[in-house]
Amino acid sequence: MNSDPTEFAKTMGFDRLPTHIIEKRVTDLMDLSGRKAIVTGAGGGGLGQAIANRLAGLGADVAVIDINHEGAVRNAAIVEERWGTRAIPFQADLSDWDQVHEVVAQSADALGGLDIMINNPVQVVSDSFENHTKADIDYTVHGSLTMLMYGAHAAVEQFLPQGHGRIINIASVGGRIQHRGLTVYNAAKSGVIGFTRNLAHEFMPRGINVLGVAPGLMINPVLRDVLANASDEQGFAARGSMLEAIDRYIQVGRASLPEEVANMVAYLSTEAADYMCGQTIDVAGGQSMN
Repeated sequence: MNSDPTEFAKTMGFDRLPTHIIEKRVTDLMDLSGRKAIVTGAGGGGLGQAIANRLAGLGADVAVIDINHEGAVRNAAIVEERWGTRAIPFQADLSDWDQVHEVVAQSADALGGLDIMINNPVQVVSDSFENHTKADIDYTVHGSLTMLMYGAHAAVEQFLPQGHGRIINIASVGGRIQHRGLTVYNAAKSGVIGFTRNLAHEFMPRGINVLGVAPGLMINPVLRDVLANASDEQGFAARGSMLEAIDRYIQVGRASLPEEVANMVAYLSTEAADYMCGQTIDVAGGQSMN
């Protein structure tokens, strides 16, 4: 055993303990003023826009990225008006390696830096596995896992030279449990959870922290109205599946709003979560298959 107290203190990281936080409120640690963030998949009415609003509400400037340019422009304007921070819209096809790297670099340049990368792409075909075509499988795996890896790679290129940064990957509680009709999607989201853990292991020593959030059943206002007024077989099937999940598996007894999941993403983006690393946190109302 090494008896040198100086060496012991260095090994234990005593000189790196964040003692400045001791007298602060948790809310003080959640101030993102001056931070620069990217949120992908933020041009619609779901989780991406909710995350952009939550980060901006804590003071961050945000790049709103989506293939839907009109939606990105609309949501960026809402963020700026609501929170008074900068929100810059960008259009990019997140399935294209070159476009992803280009838009992340452009975003960092426009924002004046980059501190936080929120990886929120999703593409999914929901059907029994025997009905899947090669195109269905490729579409789901690429949209729910590969595109996320592209975004992480682009962010790492920005973070390594500066020696710090945070990546938050959006997984799914389906990556931990099973659902009929979502075999490929859930397998891809299991991959997101493993990717998050391994990426953190590789890059935390170089200053890049990686975390994940796994939503469960989310309902945005548009989807809520569509389901409430379902009039065809597909709509009734979707309603039945969701009602079964709520009745049997979701302990809270309801679906979530995207903003409830975005709350966790926002927390993990702040100094308050600095001692978390490689974890994927479920925000799914206690959903399980037990």
